Amino acid sequence: MIDCIALARIIQLENDARQAQWRRNEDAFYQEYGRDPWALFTWFANALDAGYAWFKTKKADRPDIGRSACDGDDCCGQAASARI
Repeated sequence: MIDCIALARIIQLENDARQAQWRRNEDAFYQEYGRDPWALFTWFANALDAGYAWFKTKKADRPDIGRSACDGDDCCGQAASARI
């Protein structure tokens, strides 16, 4: 139990020292945490985001590529303006 408390105190002191260093030198913060994420992680997060957005849209709001607003020769201006 005392070992866990001592370890927690050591971690807290290290964090305090690191934050004091960041206050003195703001560039140190960005050098430590300014790395770009992995490309695979970014791709996976974007894919999840797009999938969730597609899943949450109503069926009527999903793009229907096979149909247009004006299927026949009598194209309706109102339908075309509503899609803009």
